[in-house]
Amino acid sequence: MAITKVTNPVAGFDKSTNLPGLKIPSGDNTNEPAIVDSIQGMIRNDTDETGGGTSVTAITHFNGTAWKYFAATESADPINSYYLVIAGGGGGGSWGGGGGAGGYKTNVGGTALMLNTSIAYNVIVGAGGPQNTASSAPYYAGINGSSSEFSDSSSLSITTDGGGGGGSNTYTAGITGGSGGGGGSTSSGSPNAPGAGTAGQGSAGGTGGAGYYSSPSNYIGGGGGGGAITAGSAGSNVGGNGGMGLQNSITGVNTFYAGGGGGHTDNRGNSPNLYSSGGDGGGGAGGSYVPNVAASPGVDGLGGGGGSAYGVASAAAAAGGSGVVILRYPVGNFINIVTGTSPVAADLNATVAGSTTEKFTRFTATGAVTFTIT
Repeated sequence: MAITKVTNPVAGFDKSTNLPGLKIPSGDNTNEPAIVDSIQGMIRNDTDETGGGTSVTAITHFNGTAWKYFAATESADPINSYYLVIAGGGGGGSWGGGGGAGGYKTNVGGTALMLNTSIAYNVIVGAGGPQNTASSAPYYAGINGSSSEFSDSSSLSITTDGGGGGGSNTYTAGITGGSGGGGGSTSSGSPNAPGAGTAGQGSAGGTGGAGYYSSPSNYIGGGGGGGAITAGSAGSNVGGNGGMGLQNSITGVNTFYAGGGGGHTDNRGNSPNLYSSGGDGGGGAGGSYVPNVAASPGVDGLGGGGGSAYGVASAAAAAGGSGVVILRYPVGNFINIVTGTSPVAADLNATVAGSTTEKFTRFTATGAVTFTIT
């Protein structure tokens, strides 16, 4: 067999024995080189190791100070995961447009996100835009929901924008957000424009209706708030319906998320008993003046937009629903809460419906949480 050669000044690793191959110094602890005779980078085969009753050997190296064993650090396999991140829905405007749904992002049905066990992860669940209780002019526009986030301390940052607040009567257009708020109704002038949705997260709201409520054929309604997949409907003689949200099966149960809120209906002078509906995915229904129907809030944990209603205390515009962050991962892994509010037991390391290989954790408490995954 040929002798292994390397570049000068080393001529070869092969000793002149009948057993060819790489040869390095060997010995037990009694003949370990003294510190003064050792140079950083030296290696030797320590024959004094034992394991399971059988003599074994281990490669050691001199680190410049002492002889040490090589530390064996094995990297854990990356963890395939899927996420759904929904922001808080926008609040409805007083006597105006419905609130837009919270922004929607997911990789379900796409490429898995690789997580690992060596770092901490952060989740923020956004609150819904608070209720607008204005009872006198100017009937205030709705308030945007808060953003949601899934991130780490390095490069991962998946953030969604809070839903846009609905516009108010005469005074304001819908507000831009994850999905846009509906435009407020107006009794004169041009229709109030809807708020735009954020690209890749949601849809625009609907245009507010314009007309004179003194004319029975021209009662006016606010635009519906945008949903994750469709825009809110324009207001007409009835408030516009909220835009539709998207279905997602991350928990194993196909559920709608991020529906827009319905616009307000001003039907004084006759009683058609009409009012708008919220979009599938937690959107709140709009209220009406006749009969005096209060708006419904967006559903918490779905990121729905709040409905809009006539701006009096008994039927004020409604708040948006809080968002949600859901993670799905293999059944052998566990999420461990470090700081913040832990999900309820039924939502922490829960089994994905119909699956024997995956589990999920659903974060619904608003605010920040830090966790590790093992």
